[in-house]
Amino acid sequence: MLTLAVIVLLWPQLTQGSDSLPVKVANAAVIGKLGSSVVLPCWLDPSLDISNMEIRWYRPHKFGKPVLFYRDHKVTTDLQEESYINRSALALREPQSAGLKVGDLSLRLDNLNTDDGGIFHCFVSGVSGYGSAATTLNILVQGSSPVLSVQFKDDFLNVSCSSCGWQPQPRIEWKSNRNTPFRPGGLVYSQAENKLTCVQSWALLSPSFHEVSCSLFITKGDERESTVDIQTISRLMVPAEDGSGFWKALFAVALLAALAMIGVGVFLYGKYKTGYMQAKADEEDQRKDEEDQRKDEEDQRKDEEDQLTVCSKPSITDLRKHAVNITLNSSNVYPDVFINSNRNVVRDRASAAENNKGPGFPYYLSVCGINSFTSGCAYWEVKLTAPSTKPKKSWLIGVTKASHYLNNDKNDLTPSKGFWFLCSDEETGIHINTEPEISLPVNPSLEVVGVFLDYEKGELSFYNAKKDVHLFTMKTKFQGEIVPFFNPGIGDKAPLTINLIESITESRGESAENASA
Repeated sequence: MLTLAVIVLLWPQLTQGSDSLPVKVANAAVIGKLGSSVVLPCWLDPSLDISNMEIRWYRPHKFGKPVLFYRDHKVTTDLQEESYINRSALALREPQSAGLKVGDLSLRLDNLNTDDGGIFHCFVSGVSGYGSAATTLNILVQGSSPVLSVQFKDDFLNVSCSSCGWQPQPRIEWKSNRNTPFRPGGLVYSQAENKLTCVQSWALLSPSFHEVSCSLFITKGDERESTVDIQTISRLMVPAEDGSGFWKALFAVALLAALAMIGVGVFLYGKYKTGYMQAKADEEDQRKDEEDQRKDEEDQRKDEEDQLTVCSKPSITDLRKHAVNITLNSSNVYPDVFINSNRNVVRDRASAAENNKGPGFPYYLSVCGINSFTSGCAYWEVKLTAPSTKPKKSWLIGVTKASHYLNNDKNDLTPSKGFWFLCSDEETGIHINTEPEISLPVNPSLEVVGVFLDYEKGELSFYNAKKDVHLFTMKTKFQGEIVPFFNPGIGDKAPLTINLIESITESRGESAENASA
């Protein structure tokens, strides 16, 4: 028995350099994607019927624990390494191959993981001899879609692009308006705990830029790309109050005053120049033409407004005319979620922190409202603070299709699958679940978020309701019933509270008075 064990352990070394069967493998490394299947080609040349022989695929130094073991006309799992059970099989290296009859002993691996990368030995033996060869499998792991974030820096916008979960290291490409490549300001690679690569790059851009895209790829044609509209984002930007604003304003006023004085001097000089009267007449005609054009444009704008049945949203006061009071649906919620008796407050229980210690946002804590919308406009407000507490850092507010089931898989919570929301967590800050995801350059300490739904226009808008500031509008095409949904996150002292909007109660009071009158 001991002799047999020694032979098994030393067999690769004993047979090295003494092969009598011509085993061939691919010249280059085989590429396989994480989670997919791959075939490692291995064959005899010239061909030979090996259906009566022994076939063994194994990793380095694991001859006795093969990836696949074929003997007596069947694949057996008696010696097989446990991690490859139900994941390995003999395969054809090309569709027209006759398999073992022509010496094709290729291996198929399913559900690839990162540990599968490396060297595989292909070995065959029989009465006519033996042969072996080694091939390499590289596991290609595509990381997450890059997340773009924008920050104000002096008179420029610092756009950063970050993504994790790559293997091998990806290449990065920046483009303006999807066509013109440009070099970023910086690029940093790092390794995460799972040994996969993270990448972060940034570019300092003028606000005059329009659309900017960042794409990551290992092979061309298989990119992960994100795009941001600089013009839209720059309108949301408010530079920090560092004291420079006063001097910039003072300089602007002085410059305008100087330009005005120059203009007056030119005007007085030109007044007494030959041809002044003719120039004045021409100027008067031009002014009348401009007034007529402005009047035509104003009339056209009014006509267009009369034709559109849109819900106005110029201010929070006007938005509250479309207010609805949302009631939370307390049925079918997780035990880690607490909803008060009035069903307008939701928060995490103490057990939530114990049951969700891993990274990532706890999407499973989400709850829906009982209100549903199939037309018209609706507005509601969500408070993210409470007396003597700081504003919440972890929360989610949005809408979803009424028929959808909420789960904890972020990949299932996308607009294309019927979810639209604004979310905040300590890892990524405040972001929109657009495809790709966009981080918003707003103050993270939001206290009241206003949500405005325009079903017909397919718009979902978010507001800083306390400061009457529009944050972002998502555009889509709603179909079927849409319901609000919320998530209180984990670890904040403040709960998530749906505000009772006063305009609703006031209008109800007026209706009651009119009825009694």
